Amino acid sequence: MLLPVKALAPITAALMTIAAAHAQLLPTWETHIVLSQEDLDLIHSAVINQVHGKPVGTKATWTNPASGNSGSIKLVRKLIRNSQQCEQIKYTVRSGGTPVYTEQYHFTSCLQPDRSWKIA
Repeated sequence: MLLPVKALAPITAALMTIAAAHAQLLPTWETHIVLSQEDLDLIHSAVINQVHGKPVGTKATWTNPASGNSGSIKLVRKLIRNSQQCEQIKYTVRSGGTPVYTEQYHFTSCLQPDRSWKIA
């Protein structure tokens, strides 16, 4: 099942917000992963086309040769929340630099009446 491109917009916004908040909390000697728009587009495509609506345990990967960043997306569990079909998804992002940094995010997204997904 293909979903509208707008379906991952809330997840993309959340990733960007978390990355910005994370950056403000880190000591100056630590580094965080900066995702390019192309990285976000690759994540969006992978989650929409390869993960949402699939069986629990489904995993997709993405790689951006331009930024060197890569990652994986895994459907951890399905649940019903407020009478909506929802999915808990784990996002792992790896930086392309040296040393390699890894960050993980967990989001629960719920299927909306218009067939888009929204972070719950």
